[in-house]
Amino acid sequence: MKAVWLSANKLGLALLKEAIKTASFELTAIITLREGAKTVTYDGVPTKQWRAFGVQVFEIEELNREVYLIKKLAPELIIMCGWRQILNDEILRLPEKGVIGFHPTLLPFGRGPAPIINSILKGVRESGLTMFYVDAGLDDGDIIAREEFEIGEDDHAGDVYNKVIKAGKKIVNRYLPLIIAGKAPRTAQDATKAVIFEKPKLENNRIELEKESIDEIYTKIKALSRPYKGAYIERNGKKLIFWKAELREGE
Repeated sequence: MKAVWLSANKLGLALLKEAIKTASFELTAIITLREGAKTVTYDGVPTKQWRAFGVQVFEIEELNREVYLIKKLAPELIIMCGWRQILNDEILRLPEKGVIGFHPTLLPFGRGPAPIINSILKGVRESGLTMFYVDAGLDDGDIIAREEFEIGEDDHAGDVYNKVIKAGKKIVNRYLPLIIAGKAPRTAQDATKAVIFEKPKLENNRIELEKESIDEIYTKIKALSRPYKGAYIERNGKKLIFWKAELREGE
């Protein structure tokens, strides 16, 4: 089966490595974002790491403008992992076996942007990664598999990110061969249980010492830590960014 891998981040890189070890398919190309693309990627991967796979690598700005490229590559399957652009119907209809995506929440909960940030900010404890068939909606396609994990009370964004990668490897190992064989499960999402996350505003990264409680500040630091931009305070016109924090009992 001819497949195109669509990714612009470290999660996609890790799962591509796992996919190559796990399943029998022909990787014909990797499509990633070009440097300077308008779509923000916090955990981007240098192009040379994609080129190390020995296949064609295309650096683009917006996939929906690349219909000709997808038609030329003629993939039977597109695997999208770590891609923040919504695909239009024309792109989605091109691969015979569809487009497979990954989202780091237990869909239908947590559709939409910044799933790791929002999960920590909202105090989510039981989370996970969902593999699903991508359609034109917002993370609302049929579910193939979900792998659960716990977000610990002291987990920072990077800790959760690593759990997402671990969960993704398990899903790829078990379900990608089934997708290629045409035997993967397919379960419609229950729209009545859908929760859509809001896009965080960059100005909310600022810590408001006079307004926010200790718990709120702690949660904000955890949620916005690496690979994201970090929570900060301003002093004398300069930003002081906090990458790590812990709560201690007062004496």
